Amino acid sequence: MEDYFLSASECKSVMGNDSFYSIPAPVTFHEYHGRNIILSENNTVAYRKSGYAYGITFSKEPLLPGEIFLLEIEKFEHGWIGNLRCGLTQENPSTNFDLPQYALPGLVDGGQSWILPISTADMSLFDHTCINKLYPTIYESNNHIHTSKGSIPTSVLQPSRHKLLNLSNSDGEDSVNSMSSLYSEESSDENYNENEKYMYPADVGSRIGVTYVIRDNLAEMYMLLNGDVFGPCATGIPYRSGPIYAVIDLYGTTKQVRIIQTFGIPSLKIACRDKILQQVSHSKVFHLPLPKRLIQFLTYRS
Repeated sequence: MEDYFLSASECKSVMGNDSFYSIPAPVTFHEYHGRNIILSENNTVAYRKSGYAYGITFSKEPLLPGEIFLLEIEKFEHGWIGNLRCGLTQENPSTNFDLPQYALPGLVDGGQSWILPISTADMSLFDHTCINKLYPTIYESNNHIHTSKGSIPTSVLQPSRHKLLNLSNSDGEDSVNSMSSLYSEESSDENYNENEKYMYPADVGSRIGVTYVIRDNLAEMYMLLNGDVFGPCATGIPYRSGPIYAVIDLYGTTKQVRIIQTFGIPSLKIACRDKILQQVSHSKVFHLPLPKRLIQFLTYRS
């Protein structure tokens, strides 16, 4: 199936004389969150200061179809049962709606959220699938994952390669040294022992992501755990009824998480789409005098 390409001159005619493309702003947490959450490092790190509840937080911006919202667990606290919950919501955090103690069942009961506990047992309920089954929204080739936000090395989805440092803190937490880089893309798989590759989803250093793709005018949610893809974990999500945000609950043993940036250098096609969608609302795209294939691309369906 051939791609429909816009030339640079065609892009310019659609977008005007403004700067063609700027590097996207970093993904951050929303300023509205549970009362036990403290945000730091330009709102890319979320920490639960006390207790085990009131730890809900959101992505600042809605997710695009095929955008991966990726976290790394940095701190773990003993003495609790349960751990991180993660998923999607159409509850808009900018409205400052009343937050429940817990994402499960609190947000899910509202009917506009799709959230799962992140554990080996819970993920075993869903298909362990190949990321290329999410094509064309997300796919892998040449050791890179291609998403609606550009291309990133496949290794970014996987746990940290270097040895994690377990530091004993006064409040009973285990953590990695958050002042250092949390991953090294230069490490070789050949030096990474096969027996060390498995990491429990709630472990410090574990990388957890959520995304969605469009199927037949509805959306499906998929979870990514240390490079493995599970799902669909939710289906029939009415993505046209409102923006979709990532939602995270730092529940139980999960004490602190950090957002891992997943935007890459976009292709010309993606750059064009981003710019066009800045000028035209999603609902009006269907009425543009454009080829069907291009309409499908602009609406993340091809």
